[in-house]
Amino acid sequence: MSEAQPTIYDYVVVGGGVGAAYFVSSLAPNLLPSTCLVISSDPGRLRPYERPAVTKGCLEPDKGFLREPSGGNFPYCTKGEGGEGMDAEWYENKEGVTYLAQTKAEGVSFSDKVVSLSDGSTVGYNTLLIATGVRARVLDSCSLSGSTWDECHSGDIDDQFQLVDERKYGFGSTHVVRDVGDAIKLVSAMRRVEDDDQKTCYDPIVVVGGGFIAMETAAAISMHSPDNHVTVVMNGEHFLEGVFTREMSEFYERHLSQKFGVRFARNFRVTSLWDTSSTGAFCSLDGPAMDLKKTRERVFEAASEQFTECRGVVLRDTKNPEDDDIRLPARFVVFGIGSEPNSSWLGGGVSTTPSGYIKVNSNCQTSVEDVYAIGDVCVIEKGGTEGGKLEATGHVDAARKMAKHVAKVVRGEFVESGGMDHVPYFYSRVLELSWKFWGSSEADEVVTIGLVGSGEDVEGVEGSSCWAGFYIRDGVIVGVLMNGGDEEQNAKLEGVVKAEARVISGKKLGKCEINDILNDPHLLTPPPLGLGEFHAETEEEEVREAFAVYEDEAGSGLMRSEDLEALMKALGADWDKEEMADTLGALDEEGKGVVDVESFVAWWCN
Repeated sequence: MSEAQPTIYDYVVVGGGVGAAYFVSSLAPNLLPSTCLVISSDPGRLRPYERPAVTKGCLEPDKGFLREPSGGNFPYCTKGEGGEGMDAEWYENKEGVTYLAQTKAEGVSFSDKVVSLSDGSTVGYNTLLIATGVRARVLDSCSLSGSTWDECHSGDIDDQFQLVDERKYGFGSTHVVRDVGDAIKLVSAMRRVEDDDQKTCYDPIVVVGGGFIAMETAAAISMHSPDNHVTVVMNGEHFLEGVFTREMSEFYERHLSQKFGVRFARNFRVTSLWDTSSTGAFCSLDGPAMDLKKTRERVFEAASEQFTECRGVVLRDTKNPEDDDIRLPARFVVFGIGSEPNSSWLGGGVSTTPSGYIKVNSNCQTSVEDVYAIGDVCVIEKGGTEGGKLEATGHVDAARKMAKHVAKVVRGEFVESGGMDHVPYFYSRVLELSWKFWGSSEADEVVTIGLVGSGEDVEGVEGSSCWAGFYIRDGVIVGVLMNGGDEEQNAKLEGVVKAEARVISGKKLGKCEINDILNDPHLLTPPPLGLGEFHAETEEEEVREAFAVYEDEAGSGLMRSEDLEALMKALGADWDKEEMADTLGALDEEGKGVVDVESFVAWWCN
């Protein structure tokens, strides 16, 4: 008896997240007579939903609708702005669309265009879209593992999306923040009291990580569960190192600390969970809230039987790795230490980065014909060539835009050699603060406007929540972050990045008003150069400030002649040796080996 041939669909989408929903909604108006199959490992009644609405709002205990997919107000993806909700009924009634829930794609034959499924069946495709996203990275010693609902939640959450055993996710539990199942468990832990209904566990909630998720989670827990204390453990100095400057990070850290008592353990790496039965004399952390320090040893007894998976975390000082481990007790632990792409099921058939992210071009095409990838699982190769610069797409905004773009490409409605005009976009919320970021954070210099200094208190600082950071690379604005901007200001951020405006001086930029640059990104763009001309700083105040950097002694008004070349480069001039010799002769006629500030300013500015 011959083996049954798989059903062939025009479009097969693997993944049940935001990217899948926006791809289907973009196809739906003109789908027939084509067919589309969506393969999701999520439960039968859980359709793609707006994950930011869940992960950013899930920790508000009074917003139960964000944790109840069966309810009428759950934030399912919608078909267009203000459009109909794409719940289970929508998929069931949409002609040409088949939704296969509680099913996992386990392999693919690209040559045969066939996907193998967890139920033992196979399906064929003409076009394959990979939208499998990422899974949270956790410690090897942690029970949190897997990328599908079945692997992560099936034994803990019932068909009504209620916890089977609330005690399991209370004291000593471990958590990540990825989906609605994680939200259900985390809120349970926040509400948990001791068996005698007394809230007498004084250990802090420990949030591990220094990125977006850790920062947002620490803010949400501290704001919505103020009776609990939060300690953030990060292996660096500050939040979002490499994206924020030190001053930016401290701005948010001060708000968290001063408003809700969040404490910070900097330069510590979590090596493992602290076993509930472990006893002995251990060092811990205590001291200033903004920078916890190692304590002397004290004796720890076994944890209460109410603690389930752990009684805290084991730390190692990253600056002194030879030191003994440190124990940090925890009411419960939340990990926000990054993510890993769900791409291993592909079997290496498409081009990926060493860490498994799928490489796509500006039309979201993979290295395999008729196979596309969108969302967190992929990176865009800028320029469309192998070995080109890779751009991360790990944000919901990118997933939406990529999905809509691919829908046009596969239906032949969009033909453009340049592909998708993608400007990276991120947004976040910390307490009452909200910021948006457009562009790239890979910069030579970051200039902030309106940011209150790190020594200021939060309370009583007028206008402290509205400021901007401009990211400059090779003299061009490549990114902009706006904190506390209004609707009009935020609407202009993308345009600032797309303008690719050149600025003559970061120092000049820092003295501008935010709206000046938002209204005219080219405000500080230097004029075109003629033959033999160069751009240089000519304002007297700026020249004096530059001279002061090279003074032989502070306030002396004198500079060594040998530093003249460095000063002129700092001001924008790059002259050859002959030109420098003529300049030095004019400024140090007697050959004393020094140049005075008044002579230099008069010569330079005139």
